[in-house]
Amino acid sequence: MKIFGGIGLVLWAVGICLAPYQAAAAGKYDGSVPLLCVPLSVTECGAEGECQKGTPQSVNLPQFFRVDFTTMTLRAVDENRESTIKTVDRVNGNMILQGVQGQLGWTMIISEDVGQMSATIAGPGEGYVIFGTCTLQ
Repeated sequence: MKIFGGIGLVLWAVGICLAPYQAAAAGKYDGSVPLLCVPLSVTECGAEGECQKGTPQSVNLPQFFRVDFTTMTLRAVDENRESTIKTVDRVNGNMILQGVQGQLGWTMIISEDVGQMSATIAGPGEGYVIFGTCTLQ
């Protein structure tokens, strides 16, 4: 039993020593500050499987939106539109945000290293795939 106690102590000590390096390794887009995001391209698909490329403006997306992790909201810049972030998960250097607005469900993935953003929005008979980028606010 002393071997397990000793191993536990060694693992604890190693964890304490590596903690500053793990914090430094976390990406700068880690949710510690608000982000300003811009959607750049959109693909819109219907239930029949037909898809077409569009612009964020052609599908009524805001030109810019803020991601605020303190208030857990996505908020359009210069517009009165907002959506609540229901969940935030971290997987392999990416933040995965999810929410619901009206009859639409959405998921957004932001690279914690570079701020690259991909998102999907799905509703009855329609779906959108959005690519863009985020910067620190």
